[in-house]
Amino acid sequence: MRRTRFGRLATLALGVVLGFGVGCEPIDPELGEIPIGLSDAICYRDSDCAPNGCCGEATNPTHVSEAPSCVNVRCDGTCTPNSIDCGRCIAVCRDSRCAAACQ
Repeated sequence: MRRTRFGRLATLALGVVLGFGVGCEPIDPELGEIPIGLSDAICYRDSDCAPNGCCGEATNPTHVSEAPSCVNVRCDGTCTPNSIDCGRCIAVCRDSRCAAACQ
């Protein structure tokens, strides 16, 4: 029993170390500024956040309660529909606020 517990803890520790090492790349400053969140509403998961525009024409992330409804909007397909700045960024929940994760 003791060996399996140690094995599980060692596997978990290795996963955490590798996850932190590979998780994020540095942001290239030549791509421009990172869009800031427009909402002060608290988010708990990425699905709580959305772009502030439709068809990839959004400029900032915001909470879904304050985002425009894009249900009946037809996009021309040039940009990723649920993105910010034509696919450069997506809206995510970071530190309980909506933020942009950019390439």
